[in-house]
Amino acid sequence: MPKNFSDFAPLQTERLYIRAPRIGDREAIFYMRSAPEVNAYIQRVPPTSLQQIDLFIKDRLHDRQVGASIYWVLTLKEHQDQYIGAISLWNFSKDRKTAEVGYDLHPDYQGKGYMSEALTAVMNFGYNLLQIETILAYTHIENLPSKRLLEQHGFMLTDMKDVGLPHNIVYKKEAP
Repeated sequence: MPKNFSDFAPLQTERLYIRAPRIGDREAIFYMRSAPEVNAYIQRVPPTSLQQIDLFIKDRLHDRQVGASIYWVLTLKEHQDQYIGAISLWNFSKDRKTAEVGYDLHPDYQGKGYMSEALTAVMNFGYNLLQIETILAYTHIENLPSKRLLEQHGFMLTDMKDVGLPHNIVYKKEAP
């Protein structure tokens, strides 16, 4: 597995352009990380300033450079500067054979198949380019759209626990 993820080209699907974050995404990322309707099932401290988001973007770009994680911004192909969501591969195992996928999508774009397209592209990237063998996904037990997405993509519910977050369940999918 490469040590530097910065050299990878953006991913593309039929409708999406999936790229590294930019400082121009800061307001959209701020909204996504602080809006109650987006974070209903996520336990995280919401940002209080755009400066925190600037640091978040800088940290995600650094993570790419050192091969720690890959955080992508989802945009429509015809509007590559307009952030509609994000997806990431992160929390790699020490042997780099397992990674976790995380995602969020702006409410205006939910229910239209965009995250399904993004997840397919990221799984293909992980399995084929990074040689990941297992992708894990942690989701809240009541997050029905997330559970449905994962199950539609062949993820299987495990008996793993998310330490400290008893309402989360864990799905996994092995490489084809």
